[in-house]
Amino acid sequence: MNQTDPNATSQNILVLGAGELGLPVLRNLARRAKDIAGAKISVLLRASAVESSAPAKRHDIAEIRDLGIEIVVGDFVKSSIDELAALFARYDTVIGCAGITAGIDTPMKLARAALQARVPRYFPWQFGVDFDVIGRGSPQDIFDAQLDVRELLRSQHGTEWVIISTGMFMSYLFEPEFGVVDLQNDEVHALGSLDTAVTLTTPDDIGALTAAIVFAQPRIRNEIV
Repeated sequence: MNQTDPNATSQNILVLGAGELGLPVLRNLARRAKDIAGAKISVLLRASAVESSAPAKRHDIAEIRDLGIEIVVGDFVKSSIDELAALFARYDTVIGCAGITAGIDTPMKLARAALQARVPRYFPWQFGVDFDVIGRGSPQDIFDAQLDVRELLRSQHGTEWVIISTGMFMSYLFEPEFGVVDLQNDEVHALGSLDTAVTLTTPDDIGALTAAIVFAQPRIRNEIV
């Protein structure tokens, strides 16, 4: 990708993960890539996921291959920054879809690896709430960790970055740990008060939005969308 050309779009794209968000992102990228000359989509997956005998996993892997997406075997949680940087250097765009379960330190490790690799374009896993609006010191330690990632990306000029802020995932409302919709007891607990408004987006819609942003012309760069 020619960074000096504002209309140049991502060509060689690596998506990190194929879970609740990663799979919709992959589907939509693959559909749009068919109309982009030279565009290629790859996904980084753990060996255990690729080799799993679980029917759901086997279905996902088969779908990914049917979409023409290359599977790269690796582990972004266990790999070092140097190892990840060596991998990321093969791509002009890296999109993080690791999710909160990857651990609090993973977002910064991935960002440092992307910068070390001099990846032209990086989409960190910052889908969801806008951490700048929430600010530091919230009860969620991961929010401060994500703000650290934003500060790191803003402090440099070698790698373009795009943060896609979509509001909470729709599914979070129904997670028992989140405590909003209690299906077992037919209860709904308001966030703050009945007047508190929240923004919710489904992973499928986030996937469609992400693909549109990745291939948008002129290229979107160094901003929160």
